[in-house]
Amino acid sequence: MSSQNALYMLIDERLRRDELKLPGLPETAEQVRNATMDPDCNLHDLSHIIQQDIALTARLIRLANSAYLGGRNKAESLMQALTRIGMRRIRTLALAMAMEQVFKPGNDIVQMFSQQFIVESREIAAAAVVITEDLQRRGIGHRLHQDVALLAGMVSRIGIAPILHMANEFEDSFANPSFIKECINQFSSTLGSNILSYWQFTPNLVQVPLHYYNGRMSLSDAITVNYCDIVHLAALLTGNVKPGKDSVTLVEYQMLGVIKTDDFWQQDSVQKSYRQMLDLLS
Repeated sequence: MSSQNALYMLIDERLRRDELKLPGLPETAEQVRNATMDPDCNLHDLSHIIQQDIALTARLIRLANSAYLGGRNKAESLMQALTRIGMRRIRTLALAMAMEQVFKPGNDIVQMFSQQFIVESREIAAAAVVITEDLQRRGIGHRLHQDVALLAGMVSRIGIAPILHMANEFEDSFANPSFIKECINQFSSTLGSNILSYWQFTPNLVQVPLHYYNGRMSLSDAITVNYCDIVHLAALLTGNVKPGKDSVTLVEYQMLGVIKTDDFWQQDSVQKSYRQMLDLLS
């Protein structure tokens, strides 16, 4: 049996038996999520948790000072940053910013894939925010939130994590570039949805990885657009997904009114917003 078939069967068997080892949420993100579920939680409690993670602290301060949150006065401390971000948004943004911590392989080949898909997730998340902003400006995306679109983009490829984990664990058998690519194409969407279910994410996010490659064929108009559509469109616009015969195309998104023109992504204002958001996530 080839190593490819061996891993396919191993993943499939563990998946069917519900024995697949799924990555846990990064520790700080898990603590933030649990804390924000407590009605007595306050910003001081969150600050105490988040400050244990220096990288997350720095990213949240940078986010608070960005045009994304419209900050005018510079936040110099974590507490000032959290005050600006607000209790309602901290949970979502902390999860998004911490998501890259699940990719920590040791093998050089696996590490290359890890870095590649971190970059991809950032690109999709940044584009998802820009698309959501555009829909909101046009009075279409009133049900959507930029922060959730950001998180949807960051978790859209999370199904790659267990594949890379197994390739790293059994590197002599599985740490092969073409082999890893095929595993990702075949299994990552299903794995991603299972991981988000395991992490108890809301259903609107659990579905996102399943529609990453093809989009929702049931999308009928721009009014019914959801985060699955936004992430798939973001993946198309950034070139991370190529349209297939059974996928929603850029032309169809335009016909449905999700994007207004065929040169939407080439517009200077759109590219400027995208680059600013991408820089913020980098």
